[in-house]
Amino acid sequence: MKQSLLLLFIFLLSCGNNNKAEKFNKEKWISGTQIERGNMSTDLVESKILIGKTKSEILDLLGNPKDSTNTNFHYLVDFGYMTSFDLKISFDKSNLRVNKTDLSD
Repeated sequence: MKQSLLLLFIFLLSCGNNNKAEKFNKEKWISGTQIERGNMSTDLVESKILIGKTKSEILDLLGNPKDSTNTNFHYLVDFGYMTSFDLKISFDKSNLRVNKTDLSD
């Protein structure tokens, strides 16, 4: 019985959140893993530091996106959960500057 409880406890710990929120750092983002990027992505959204930036400025800061369209860039990030998340950066159609950022699963 004690061994079963210990195994259950270890399993629950391994499923825990690995998110260690941190401030955005360009060098860490470019060279980092999806989890390291996930740790910084909340700062990118909440601080609104990307709002108003051009596509070339975003590419300089974050590198190439996983997917892109004329008005959206998508970066794959991970918070240590079972599924990855998508950092979506939306550009205004008229001036092609960032007007919205959000995270979705």
